[in-house]
Amino acid sequence: MFSIDTSKFDEFLEAEKQRQLAMMEVSKMIGVDVTFSDKEIIRNAEEKFSKYVSEEVNKWMKSALSLI
Repeated sequence: MFSIDTSKFDEFLEAEKQRQLAMMEVSKMIGVDVTFSDKEIIRNAEEKFSKYVSEEVNKWMKSALSLI
């Protein structure tokens, strides 16, 4: 049975939010805004989730094909 853990997206989004907090601190220290927009934060999480899904599909396909 093939399934995708959709809670992974929440993990990736939370990691991006934490990254944003770190970038805010860097911005304060260097006096230059190096933060991400909300759209960039979501896009980054989506890209990581997409990669995760692709890897899971590849694992499943290899497993399924090995049974043939």
